[in-house]
Amino acid sequence: MKVYPSEKIRNVGIVAHQGAGKTSLTEAMIFNTGAITRLGKVEDGNTVADYHPEELKRKSTVNTSLVACEWRDNKINVIDTPGFSDFFAEVVSTLRVADSLVMVIDANGGVEVTTEIIWEMADDQQIPMLAFVNKLDRENADFYKALEDMQEKARSFSQTRQVVPIQLPIGKEASFEGVVDLINLKAYKYEKGKAVEIPIPGDIDVDTYREMLVEAAAEGDDEIMEKFLDTMELTTEELIIGLKGGIKQAKLVPVLAGSATNNIAVDKLMDILIDYTPSPLYKLDAAAANAAPAALIFKTMADQFVGRISMFKVMSGKMKSDTLMYNANKGVEEKVAQLSTMQGKNSINLPEFTLGDIGTVAKLAATVTGDTLTTKDSGIMLDGIDFPEPNLTVAIVAKT
Repeated sequence: MKVYPSEKIRNVGIVAHQGAGKTSLTEAMIFNTGAITRLGKVEDGNTVADYHPEELKRKSTVNTSLVACEWRDNKINVIDTPGFSDFFAEVVSTLRVADSLVMVIDANGGVEVTTEIIWEMADDQQIPMLAFVNKLDRENADFYKALEDMQEKARSFSQTRQVVPIQLPIGKEASFEGVVDLINLKAYKYEKGKAVEIPIPGDIDVDTYREMLVEAAAEGDDEIMEKFLDTMELTTEELIIGLKGGIKQAKLVPVLAGSATNNIAVDKLMDILIDYTPSPLYKLDAAAANAAPAALIFKTMADQFVGRISMFKVMSGKMKSDTLMYNANKGVEEKVAQLSTMQGKNSINLPEFTLGDIGTVAKLAATVTGDTLTTKDSGIMLDGIDFPEPNLTVAIVAKT
């Protein structure tokens, strides 16, 4: 894996209620890049993102996992999070560093409790978000019911975003086989995870949902809104500009359709992430690339072979391997050895990380989650992570 410039990086949090299929979606994404040769399954305990013993035992995500993907000469840092409320701190730390979110919705369950909580937090922080209606191949799966549920819930607790589909499913339940792209007005059928373009099926109400999409996209750009009010129409190019603006400004939640376990339309989601969601530069000033290095530690974990591993996001300058850094919170120097990115438990060494990128470093002595690593004379102290207050605090201390 190479070092990517900031504009070619997407930091994406995969979030949802437990059981919606976050880890399966992450697995399909890394599979599509060619980094793995077969799709693992959560129930078989062989996915890239779930690898801790407790996760294998529970058959569900417990820890935040970083899975770096290369797609169309871009880098997508996928952050797979737990859905159980017991581990909600993992989601909170992810929201601090994610530049966009994919909210995974179970096509049978719709918007569930944890989904609502995360959605409201994303609204508060104005984080761009997509929705992926998953498991459309399952019994009782209903895309349109899930869409209506999202729209209804968003009206009740979200004052900032419209929920509109940019894809419609082809087929239902066991016969689900592809999607209609409402942006470019194309249809794709999937065969063994590969898209084949087909004519748009005549029984799909494309016009109604395309009109809904155009109206929502017009609100994403002032000039396009004026054009829309005059003509009540938008070109595809204007539609795309409006969608990008609406997503970036957290005014719009585009809804996609698919099946993670059967790898249907996951590649289209990855394309949308590259083409429509913002790079880290929408929050970080590009001029900061030439400033003193500073990184926020947003996750600390223990590995039985490596020891302490710290996940960081570069908020200023560049982070480089084999350097001496300064913990601004503790007032101590830290030796930063080899920097790496991760694909689950597998680390990939890199010489440096550019502004906005996410990586890991091992064996920091004093640094913990929420700390700032920088240079001694930079004067930089990054905002930490505002974790919820625990109802019960328990500490375990080793005898030796």
